[in-house]
Amino acid sequence: MFCPKCGTELADDSQYCRKCGKGVSVSSPSGGAAAAVAPAPIATSTNAPSKAETRRWRGGWLITVAVLALLMWTLIQHSAGTKGATQILATTVHAPIELQNEVQNLRAASWKGIALNVPYSGMVNVDLQVVRGNPIDVLLTTADQLEAMKKEQWSQVRVYADFNAAKTTQYRRSARLEQGAYYLVIRDTSLGILSSSASDISVKVQLNP
Repeated sequence: MFCPKCGTELADDSQYCRKCGKGVSVSSPSGGAAAAVAPAPIATSTNAPSKAETRRWRGGWLITVAVLALLMWTLIQHSAGTKGATQILATTVHAPIELQNEVQNLRAASWKGIALNVPYSGMVNVDLQVVRGNPIDVLLTTADQLEAMKKEQWSQVRVYADFNAAKTTQYRRSARLEQGAYYLVIRDTSLGILSSSASDISVKVQLNP
């Protein structure tokens, strides 16, 4: 027989459980002692997933996400190019972005507007250096001022004072800009007679959160 409390197997003539001390003899209808019946096992559900199955499910889910991310990145690279794809990713997570890094050639008595697309609001750092040629004027304006610039109505062009400079060969400015389209304008007001006929200007622009 078995203890009705803890299930320990006992001798048939036992009156108390040797493990938990529970009395185990019960009176039968005939006055004798009836052995206690072993407790029925507790039913457990077999539908719950095991730890191994849970780990396999999580691993499969992570692999699926990684494959989808790789496919999406490949598609973006194919459609926008490596540089464009990198900029899209940086825009999504608001990481630092290099908006411009090249050497511009500017003729004397002319100007050039360098388009800057600022994909999110942040700190814009502009670094210009005249590698060869004449001092230049620098200003920053929004894309809606393009028509006034084409007419060279400079007094009517709305500019950001933080980025203004005149007759400079070394230029470094930083200021916060909102998301939007801008033009970084470089002007050479010299006539090219007693000065260089053209200038080479290194232009570096970076956006930081």
